Amino acid sequence: MYDENPAVLIVGGGLAGLSSAVFLAARDVPVVLVEKHAGTMVHPRARSINPRSVELFDQFGLLPKVREHRSYSSRPGGLLFRGETLAGMEVFRSPLDPPSTVGRVTPQPWAPIDQDKLETVLRERAEELGADIRFATELVSFEQDEEGVTALIRDRVSGAEKTVRAGHLVAADGNRSPVRTALGIGLHGRGLIGSTMTLVFEADLSEPLRGRQLGVCHLDRPVTGTVLLQHDGERRWVFSMPYRPEDGETLADFDDERCVALVREAIGVPDLEVTIVPQLSDGTKVLGYELAARVADRFGEGRVLLVGDSAHVMPPTGAFGASTGLADAHNLAWKLAAVHHKEAGPALLDTYDAERRPVAELTVAQALLQMERRTKTSDGKPGGFGGRPGGPGGPGGKPGPDAVKPAAAEGGTAPAEDAPDAGGGDASYFKPYEYYSTVLGYCYRSTAVPGADPELPPALPPGELGGRPGTRAPHLPVDRDGAEGSTLDLYGDGFALLVGTSLAGDRWADALETAAARLGVTARSRRLGAAAETGAEVVTREGSWAEAHGVGAGGAVLVRPDGFVAWRAEGPAGTSQQATEEVERVLREVLDR
Repeated sequence: MYDENPAVLIVGGGLAGLSSAVFLAARDVPVVLVEKHAGTMVHPRARSINPRSVELFDQFGLLPKVREHRSYSSRPGGLLFRGETLAGMEVFRSPLDPPSTVGRVTPQPWAPIDQDKLETVLRERAEELGADIRFATELVSFEQDEEGVTALIRDRVSGAEKTVRAGHLVAADGNRSPVRTALGIGLHGRGLIGSTMTLVFEADLSEPLRGRQLGVCHLDRPVTGTVLLQHDGERRWVFSMPYRPEDGETLADFDDERCVALVREAIGVPDLEVTIVPQLSDGTKVLGYELAARVADRFGEGRVLLVGDSAHVMPPTGAFGASTGLADAHNLAWKLAAVHHKEAGPALLDTYDAERRPVAELTVAQALLQMERRTKTSDGKPGGFGGRPGGPGGPGGKPGPDAVKPAAAEGGTAPAEDAPDAGGGDASYFKPYEYYSTVLGYCYRSTAVPGADPELPPALPPGELGGRPGTRAPHLPVDRDGAEGSTLDLYGDGFALLVGTSLAGDRWADALETAAARLGVTARSRRLGAAAETGAEVVTREGSWAEAHGVGAGGAVLVRPDGFVAWRAEGPAGTSQQATEEVERVLREVLDR
């Protein structure tokens, strides 16, 4: 009846879809991924991934290849600056180098890699792990029932169609997501802010750069909202500019002659020699994108789950978008794997929406706040998108044509009247957070975090997480098996129970072994201690593991496969039986057993 029966069908071969394939295949989940395009674009789009994403990739052996494809734009001294033209006077400047303090809370730096290169790395790794990746293949239709999802897919080259029966479908099919639309899942947030055209060109910009190392340049010519980026060398650059399809303007209006004139105006050199470079294999030179702020009202329906841009879209300011989609995929993958391997009940998947949608609300809001800061005009007034009075989001302007209610999410509340209209949800999302609070300090509250404080804020500074349930487990430098590493290296392969070297630690470790065996769950204990402590499997090189995780010497900390703390006991259990009962209770609650 069915041509194929993978456990998971992934629709979409961008960052979120390919990452999902890697994270699932590495956990022995059979995966088929379909992507309608024949290949990736010759366009960098996202230019780097943040330290949290690098931590995730490190679990799956991706870092050597990621570092091998380091972006040209990563050279030290890169600047983010703003001016009327590249050759003109600056009105704003900021270094793009990551703050040096990030190393205190994570062992990983930013990874500067262009999205087109990263997608290639992910595709190769997914296929190495056994995922079936099919480009030039589209989803025609799908329907779901209580037992699974039936989908019709079509090879766009041969026209051959196949019927696929999967346990679950992961929609990573972009911000206009046909899958989300078919499910009837709405959107909330500011909506469309504007549309932008983008092109790649070659030119010698050494004179207008005046020795500056270009990272990101925001320009007011030809219109406010123009952006200039490096591509892959001294002569290749990315240019983007707002355009107005709502007024009948189309991408076809941007022929080579007009594009060259626009680039020259942005650079401020009227006779600059410019060559426009094709971005797609069919010769397409100009592409269009929507600049928007939206969050899906739900991140899934039944056996169909949304990840990446199908679940949320945000302005590029802050470099949040790609990494937020990667974190979606990572959160969902361990849960899908647990359900597939019969370690968890189906309700575990409900926690994906409960955990990741609030993070999306927070992150969209922070991206909007950064956009507003960077697009202010030289006199300090809001520039809107493209600086057009009356334009979408501009001074005196109306919402974009697809603007939607700011608080459609279940359980959310409308933002305060004087708060920026961001992604919807609680007004606390709209206040500025320290940057790494958004990247590393977001907090989860769900039934998969039975020990979480219901009063947890949306995010905390990463140095203040302290092993709280619902937060990313702390990084501590350690020695293990004769090599230097991090406590973060202990996570990814099942649950990890952190204990000390005392008899109390042994009791907790024995409890985990018994409870995990009863439930058929992948889990292991990790004994941590200082170099002088006998029996320490993992030797901490700085500070006390117990203090860093908010427990006493006889306490225990249960960390989920995604590296988030699920539960902790501040001290020793009264008896072995009590320890076993408590650990089993927690595992059952986390896994819907």
